[in-house]
Amino acid sequence: MVGIQWWLSGYDSQVHAFPSEQAGTEYGEALCNHSVPNSKITCTDEGRRCMACMLMVGDMLAEEFDPTWRAS
Repeated sequence: MVGIQWWLSGYDSQVHAFPSEQAGTEYGEALCNHSVPNSKITCTDEGRRCMACMLMVGDMLAEEFDPTWRAS
């Protein structure tokens, strides 16, 4: 599974799942396609989590541990 960092976006005040390999880029793009400049990202996982990111991470985990499982 791709490494995930849960970070707080200053744009919508939600915690989004950002792929770890984006470190050092100017903008972060979350799994849900929410895009935010690094200057607006706070490295904390405290706050309201993005529902779309949570569902995507859940699907990734389910496929990794039980590839026969599907949400639809």
